[in-house]
Amino acid sequence: MTKSILLFFLLLPFFSLAQTFSDTFNLPIPDDGNIGYYDLEVSGLPTATGADFGVETICINLTHTWNADLVVSVIAPDGTEAELTSDNGGDTDGYINTCFNANAAQGIWEVGWPFTGTFKPEGFMSVYQNGLNPNGTWRLKIRDTYPFADAGELFDWSITFGPNPPTPYPFFSSSLPILKITTNGQVIPNEVKITANLQVIDNGPSQTNFVSDLPTSYDGQIAIEQRGNSSGWMPKKSFSFETRKPDSSNNNVSLLDMPAENDWVLLANYSDKTLMRNYLAQTFYEKMGRYGPRMRHCELVIDGEYRGIYVLGERIKRDSQRVDIAKLNPDENTGEDVTGGYIVKVDWQNGTNLGGWSSQFFPINNNTNKLYYQFHYPKADEITPAQAEYIASYVDSFEQAMSGPNFQDPDLGWRRFAAEKSFADFILLYELSNNVDAYWLSTFLHKDKNGKLRAGPPWDFDLAFNNADYSEGWSTSGWRYNWLANNHDQLPFFWQRIWQDAAFAKQTACRWHELREGALHPDSLRAIIAEKAAQLDEPQAENFTLWDIIGVWVWPNVQPLPQSYAEEITRLQSWVAARAAWMDANLPDGDCSPVVSAVGEASDGWGGVRIAPNPFSDRLRVDGPDRFDLRLTNALGQVVWQAVDLKNTTEVETSSLLSGCYWLTATSDGRVWSRLVIKQ
Repeated sequence: MTKSILLFFLLLPFFSLAQTFSDTFNLPIPDDGNIGYYDLEVSGLPTATGADFGVETICINLTHTWNADLVVSVIAPDGTEAELTSDNGGDTDGYINTCFNANAAQGIWEVGWPFTGTFKPEGFMSVYQNGLNPNGTWRLKIRDTYPFADAGELFDWSITFGPNPPTPYPFFSSSLPILKITTNGQVIPNEVKITANLQVIDNGPSQTNFVSDLPTSYDGQIAIEQRGNSSGWMPKKSFSFETRKPDSSNNNVSLLDMPAENDWVLLANYSDKTLMRNYLAQTFYEKMGRYGPRMRHCELVIDGEYRGIYVLGERIKRDSQRVDIAKLNPDENTGEDVTGGYIVKVDWQNGTNLGGWSSQFFPINNNTNKLYYQFHYPKADEITPAQAEYIASYVDSFEQAMSGPNFQDPDLGWRRFAAEKSFADFILLYELSNNVDAYWLSTFLHKDKNGKLRAGPPWDFDLAFNNADYSEGWSTSGWRYNWLANNHDQLPFFWQRIWQDAAFAKQTACRWHELREGALHPDSLRAIIAEKAAQLDEPQAENFTLWDIIGVWVWPNVQPLPQSYAEEITRLQSWVAARAAWMDANLPDGDCSPVVSAVGEASDGWGGVRIAPNPFSDRLRVDGPDRFDLRLTNALGQVVWQAVDLKNTTEVETSSLLSGCYWLTATSDGRVWSRLVIKQ
């Protein structure tokens, strides 16, 4: 290889003229899982970068038969690394005379092949302005994330130094908590976690948090990587991380007042300009009395570079404070031991530690590829063969019952294997949000020991609530499951089949109308959105100064585009109200009295509870098992009557209760039975 120095070199009392170093390589890009490094020697420059001198522009010229497989970055002599591009260009063929400059008008993610010109990189080139000595070996790093499939060649690359390098965004304080991550110059990759440090600054409600503050809670080691599928090519990256002890073992800690654990996510919400759709979905679900991953808004700083507003959230995981199911040990392979707990999902089949099984059934409109379930807990490399066989067989029994002629039968049908009310609540949330990913991506099911299959927890709502310009994601009318059934080939059949069960349809409608009187009342929905918008109103200005996308189309925003953050919130408020009103009108408001015992969530196996009359006036008779506890809650979730250790039959005195809907819940030996009852 021949080495050349282009442009000119002029040594003055201070370095004021641009200088470019380049080299010609004509070398293949590795396609065997290894990383390609292409070295460029730099010399004769001042011995330290700073605000008035540093890296201005980096250019590459290469070919590759599938651009989206490539992650390209540059490593400085001291090991500091900045990402130039990743996951861009789909199946197009290379980067032709492509240059990266932080002051360019467009980002590399906004343009298409051949990428000729000068564009903003996906990473932050200001990390090089850290006082490093630029003289030495600079390395272009190219990783093909899908080896043994496509080929490519690097022709040349260059780096230009000058007096106008990019500087970090001037971020100093926020009303939101601040998370500071230090990677020691590493780029945070996709799938392979790196070791870094996390500091949390949270001075409490109504207090200002300063970047310069000492950490108020966590200050320790983490292992972090990028996360996301469709969001992976966006410049504002999402991350997964684990809190760890110095010996790299798990470190369960409480972050931003969430229960102690070690697995966390940082969601970027780049295309969601309200910054709250994921948060809203989980909050609505919590108000419905269900577990959804807790989420808190924060500001993120990585290696001194402001990254904007993020949502710190819980990863879906088996834990007493998360998905509260039994721990399944490797030696639990028979009898009651093997019955739980499990978490499985339907999702993209990519990433690490994949494993699962193929269903006996095809999705609707797909006679080629059978539905595939993935292990989430236990993980694919931890689940034993007996456990894998058990959960696959159990889900198959559920599917067989759902598809059979007796699927509506309360004793012979699908309710033998699945908890009805959990499916009803899960469906109502996904339908309220009109989530374009509902039912076929990021869709979780879980099962406790000796328990039935339950839907959830819910996940991934950044393209919900009117934020997708495809698949009628903008519409306030129509059922999402019906749209998928008619237009998609990846809908598991049981999400449509379940609505053909008349009792389920009636009970789900009753559940919806109950929620509209309490947790999802129009005033409640408005208040939840307004409260979060008020919290974000001040800090969002910084976020959208860094990420200048208000009024700019970002895939897959619905047009016309709001021109301010306030307009984004107003449109969200209006859409949620209209969607809920459509559901009000299209879920029948009929008889909500109970049907036969097992139709309700006579949770995992006993249906020996009878109530009469319903609707009731002054008294309600309850026939139960030998011993049981009983409580009555109103639409706000407040307990208005309760008793313990009842025997067989009791009468509830209800003359003092206001008219309306109530939930009657009986428990016995850890099993639960619930029914909607109506006071006239």
